[in-house]
Amino acid sequence: ALVDIPLFWTLMCLMFGVLLLLNRVFPLQASEVLILVTCAIGYGVSLVLLIYLIAFIFRRGRSNRYLWSFSFILVS
Repeated sequence: ALVDIPLFWTLMCLMFGVLLLLNRVFPLQASEVLILVTCAIGYGVSLVLLIYLIAFIFRRGRSNRYLWSFSFILVS
């Protein structure tokens, strides 16, 4: 988690940076962008920690790994 969460933050900041650089007219106010970034960072951290929790719970058996992969694809 010490590597995955900062990696997610880095990718998220790069994504928002590219979005700001490529759009000449940005329809959102500064407060709305701050709320959007905060929600995206919170979502990423909670999803990474949920994946680690499920990996530790089902560490012994690999019988339902496809079910969890499918459910994460649907959620995302």
